[in-house]
Formats: sequence, structure tokens, C-alpha cells
Amino acid sequence: SSSGSRVERDVSIDNTFISEQDLDYLRNELPFFTDLTEDEFLQLLKKAKLQSYNAGDVIIRQGEPGRNFYMMISGWAEMSIKSRYEDPISTPPTYLGAVVNQMKKYDYFGERALTTGEPYAASVRVLEKTRCFAFNVEDIPESCILSKQRRATQDVVDQLSQRYELPEDYYEPKFPTTIKDENILELLVRFQQIRQAAKCFDYIMETDPNWGNTGEIARRSFLVSKLSKSQREEFREVFNLADVNQDGKLTLLEMRKFMESARKETTDDVLLQMINKANPLADGATEYGITLDEFLGVMAEAEFYSLFIETFQVLDLENTGYVRAGDLDEVLHGVRGLISDDRKSIIDVEDKDVQIDYEQFSKMLLGAGL
Repeated sequence: SSSGSRVERDVSIDNTFISEQDLDYLRNELPFFTDLTEDEFLQLLKKAKLQSYNAGDVIIRQGEPGRNFYMMISGWAEMSIKSRYEDPISTPPTYLGAVVNQMKKYDYFGERALTTGEPYAASVRVLEKTRCFAFNVEDIPESCILSKQRRATQDVVDQLSQRYELPEDYYEPKFPTTIKDENILELLVRFQQIRQAAKCFDYIMETDPNWGNTGEIARRSFLVSKLSKSQREEFREVFNLADVNQDGKLTLLEMRKFMESARKETTDDVLLQMINKANPLADGATEYGITLDEFLGVMAEAEFYSLFIETFQVLDLENTGYVRAGDLDEVLHGVRGLISDDRKSIIDVEDKDVQIDYEQFSKMLLGAGL
């Protein structure tokens, strides 16, 4: 029979008889199903679900993968949209965003996610007991625009997106920051600081620099001078966090506790070796430690080294530890003036396909011993 006709038979979903009025609306009024053949429509109904929700239930949540298309046959719900700029710490988990639509019988949602393949663009929360038809994307015929086999034109997407836009007069709600929120923020900052210090300690152990001479001290002081003011303050805070007894140096015991809090397994021998590398004057003495200036120098070198490595790793798709000289040259093009001639000679080669060990090259850029 032709599409768009009345279905002249009893139909049930999940063993519940569907009223003629609801069936007629699905078949002839809902814009997404009017062009289906009658056989396609009946096959779709056989796989559909009839779902019930109580007040407070969230049927779909913004940002989650779009798997179902829904049409309400009773009840009352609201559609909400969150701004991407809301503070994730102070915003209560129950807040779903600004209410942009009140939804009742025969209203539908989820269609944008299915037509674009993107996550749900809004959340829908039930205000009073609600029943919905739910159609899974896997069960929707290919001839329907909601099918995962099809993608809507930009014009259709733009039209569907109008329902999912925040009002022009929308402003972000300001939620009071609680003591608990402040504690969470402080904890996150603490975790970041611990991770930074652990990265610094790892760098000391992975490299074998000549720490004691004046040239090395001057080089590291130069690197510290290239840190931003906020970075230097941040690294001082990390040092103060690890320096439990506040005597201006990191001792073996303090470093061991710090590494334990960073979940880094280590031994006293390794830590002593680390202290000796940072300052050879320690000479194995457990009471000797790393001073703030020494720590800042190491942190600066570790920070810049890590930045170089992360930048070059993007080029190393096979994770070999090597990249083409030509690729390195392109990445460093904007900063070539800052690189000395002897280091530029590594990448200024005729054969741009020659492979460069970028860890060694990063150390050379920093002036560290190889």
C-alpha cells in the first residue's frame, strides 16, 4: 500500500495495544516516518519500545551518544541545554542547563543526534509520569532520514538545530562555591603539582648531566629566566609542597614521601643518586638535599625538554623515537633564529629523509650534555 495511509490493523508495542490516534500520528503526522512504505513502518513498530518514566528521570543527557529517537504519547517533560562555558566544579551535577522547551504529548526529541551522528545536543528531564515510543537507530529503515546509513544535508541540520539553541538573553548561572568545591580545586592543584615534581625527578634520573660546573649552572639559570612569572611561582609552590620541614632543601626522606604520593616506585639508592646528580656536593650524604635554585633549574630544563618531546612525538606516528630531519626543520621554522648554528647543522642536511633521534636532539637544543 502507499505511504502516508492509515494503518488498518491492530498494533502493539511491548505487548501494549497502541491507540488508533497514536498510530495515526506516528504514520501521517510525524515528519520522519511519512515517506516510509507501510511494510517499513510496520517492521519499525515491531522493534520499537514503549518506555515509562517517573518525575525526575532524565531520558537523554546532553553530550551522550545519540542512540534513540523518542516521541511522547503522554506526560510532561522539559528540554534543557548547558552552555559549554559553565564551571564544571561549582555547577551542581543535577543542573542540566537552561530550559528551552516544555514537552508534552506528540513532542519528539533525539532526532538531531541521529541525523548528524553527533551526541545529544540537549537533556530531557521528566516533570510528571511520561510514556514514550523509543526507536533505536539500528532499527530505523535506510530510507528514513534518521537512519545511521544516511546523513542529513546542512540545510536540514540547520533547521533541526534551531530547537537546540540557547536563548539570546541566556546568561550563565553563578553557583556559590562551597568549601567542598574549594577542597576539590585544591586537591586537583595538589595532584598537578605532585605530577610536575615527579616529572622533574624522572628527568634527573633519565639524563646524565654535568651538574656541578659554572657553565651548567649558568645554562640552567638562563632556562629559568625563560619561564613565565606564573611558571616560576608554580614551581616554587611545588618545591614548598615537597619541602615538608620548610628548611629550604629537599631531603632524601621528603623526596621519598613525595614520590610515594605520586605513585612512583623508587628506592633510597635511586633517590640518593638523584640528589647527587642535582648537586654533586651531596656526595652520598642522606641529610643533604636539593635547594630551591637547583630545583628551579631542573624543573625548567624538565619542562622545556618535555615540551620539545611532546611536540616531536606528534611527528613520530610509529613511536620509533626518530623523525625526519625535514619534519623537524618545518616544526622549528618559526624559531630557527633562537637555535645556534651547530645545532641547526643537525637538521640542515641535504637528505631531508634522514632520521633524527629527537630525544637527543631535544637535549642538544637545551644545551644539555649527551
